[in-house]
Amino acid sequence: MPPPSPAYTPHQLSTYLSHISLPPATHPPSLTLPYLSRLLVHQLSAVPYENLSLHYSPVKRIDLSPAALYKKFITDGRGRGGYCMEVGIFFNHVLRGLGFEAYMTGVRIRPREGGVPGGSYMGW
Repeated sequence: MPPPSPAYTPHQLSTYLSHISLPPATHPPSLTLPYLSRLLVHQLSAVPYENLSLHYSPVKRIDLSPAALYKKFITDGRGRGGYCMEVGIFFNHVLRGLGFEAYMTGVRIRPREGGVPGGSYMGW
């Protein structure tokens, strides 16, 4: 089965790379681990995990479509981020658009006490 077509255009990806302040010399990307590491650091700095919309928005639903995520983080960004699912799905689309092989999967977390994982897993 062929991979799905990219969700974002080359222009959108270029705008994204500028939004996360990745130096223009790194456009287009190289599909290397050092580049991926830089990309992740810039992504985490520019598109943080947060849930302010849950508390300060009259709409309590999220739209996980690639177009809605791009609009939220890049077009209307203003330094805002999103829920873990929003940020993860968005970054997956970016990675695939840049040429990386990436896939999404479910995760489970464990509560921590004093920094040590313990208890049963939550989630899937």
